[in-house]
Amino acid sequence: MDLAYELHDLVLTLDRWAERRLRSVGLNYNRYVALVVVCEHPGVSGRQLAGPLRVSEAAASGIVRSLLEAGLVEDTAQKGDGNVRRLRATPAGVGLRARCSDLLGSALDTAARGIGVDPESLALSIRALHDQVRSPRGGMDGAGPARSVQQIH
Repeated sequence: MDLAYELHDLVLTLDRWAERRLRSVGLNYNRYVALVVVCEHPGVSGRQLAGPLRVSEAAASGIVRSLLEAGLVEDTAQKGDGNVRRLRATPAGVGLRARCSDLLGSALDTAARGIGVDPESLALSIRALHDQVRSPRGGMDGAGPARSVQQIH
């Protein structure tokens, strides 16, 4: 069995599942993740979102624009801040984020328990593996560290 293939296939499966669930509330996965980041990091700039979303700055700008147009986030930048958007979730955005979290729920935790795996232990192992792969000594030639949500502030 090939660990890299199995993890890649699992991520693709989870992404497709989340896309289907989120479609019912008018979001896609990238817009949902952007909303989560803005909710957790008020004042984040549109440019800073590109890293955690793993998209170009231009793509992040489009995602931000769609969230602004939907009234889910607002730009709180002050005059003199230049051409920078400082984003904060609106009450509608906070509510939709909570609804989406309920939609996505704990299905993966339930699936893990169903095969006798403790979800928290699995999450810790995955985090440790992810940290190792992202480290300079991780042994993943050319797979430099991506900016995580924790690194945006």
